[in-house]
Amino acid sequence: MATFLTRRTLLASAAIAPMVGTASAADFDWKRFNGSQLRFMVSVHPWTEWAQKQLPALEAETGIKVNLEILYEDQLRQKLPLTLRSDPGAVDAFFTLPSWDGASFARARWYAPLEPLIASDLTAPDWDYSDFFPNILNIHRLNGQLLGVPISTEVQALFFNKAMLDAKGLAPPTTLDTLMAAAKALNDPAGNVAGFVTRGDGVQALYTFAPFLFAYGGRWLDDNGKPELAGAPFINALKYYSEILRAAGPPNVLGMQWKTTYPLFQQERAALFADAVNFLAYFRDPSQSRIVDKVGMVPVPAGPSGSHSTVIAWGPAIAASSKQQQAAWTAIQWLTSKRNMLAASLATTLPSSRKSVFSADAYVKAAPAGVIEIVQSQIPNAVPNGANPLVVQVPETRAAIGQAIIAALRGEDITKAANEAQKQVLAIING
Repeated sequence: MATFLTRRTLLASAAIAPMVGTASAADFDWKRFNGSQLRFMVSVHPWTEWAQKQLPALEAETGIKVNLEILYEDQLRQKLPLTLRSDPGAVDAFFTLPSWDGASFARARWYAPLEPLIASDLTAPDWDYSDFFPNILNIHRLNGQLLGVPISTEVQALFFNKAMLDAKGLAPPTTLDTLMAAAKALNDPAGNVAGFVTRGDGVQALYTFAPFLFAYGGRWLDDNGKPELAGAPFINALKYYSEILRAAGPPNVLGMQWKTTYPLFQQERAALFADAVNFLAYFRDPSQSRIVDKVGMVPVPAGPSGSHSTVIAWGPAIAASSKQQQAAWTAIQWLTSKRNMLAASLATTLPSSRKSVFSADAYVKAAPAGVIEIVQSQIPNAVPNGANPLVVQVPETRAAIGQAIIAALRGEDITKAANEAQKQVLAIING
């Protein structure tokens, strides 16, 4: 997602820069692995761009030289598994997104469990494991083991145009019923304004569809890891998602990805928009947005089973085949210390996975209005890695479920589409 640096953010970041990396307890030996050289493979991401700039300070304080190999996400997904499989020990740590690669990497035994390291004297006393939101740590906890350190918190929200709602005398929607009513009331095809917009591309739409599924009490998989797509919750969510977009969405919503949905809201061609909180950066940017002072946010609307955003997070993990796991952990904990995580959030505007960042004066002053409240309110009830079924075959299952979403948006038989998705995903998982 994008980042947006205001002058206030830059000043706040600069103000704490001298403190970055100095949060260790006085007696902790940060130079225990002095002289080590490590290879990290990571994706293009605001946090990794920030981390790259910290490497000279990391080396000065730990004696560890980290070589970051930064790849575009699709390139990382091709090169990283190939390297881990064919050249064990060549990579010491890597960036992971468990909702996408967690199941496959865990099955391949490519992760080194972190909690034994965290519990040892290799961890600085003030790194403070308890400072991370428990439900955010769950994103990187697979099969009972913590396998990575989440570096941000990505939840979803409902964005609304204040002026458009005020003109109709509407309150910001907080339930599925009020969202549907508001979307239809705000829809103005003659004025080229959609009442509501979100993703209509089948594969991408799983992410924005997920909160509707959870609101109806649904889930992607049952307790045995089998798809749960033919029951009433999935069918009801499909009906709702397709109805609101067919009745109040833009005329060309079918096939729309995030790159084509958010500009409609940003340019006042949509009154309501549902997607990741991180999009606020686009909407608050006066160089590209017409709604800088008009945008508001509320948590994802509640259904019969409440309000449940999905929550995902990238983060560094240690390669099980690395011969330098302890040095890699030293580098990772330095980058994810309290003060470094605060610095990262100030520099990138990404909500942190650490509780202390949200109460830090510098972040409270710099964070876009509403972000702290929305993120903190949704974390406890959010679904970790809920963007898609947490399986080995993520691309294949996303495509199969995406076809059901497309069928619903086309007005086809929703129950039939759901049953077909159930059949296909079961076949994919069973291999």
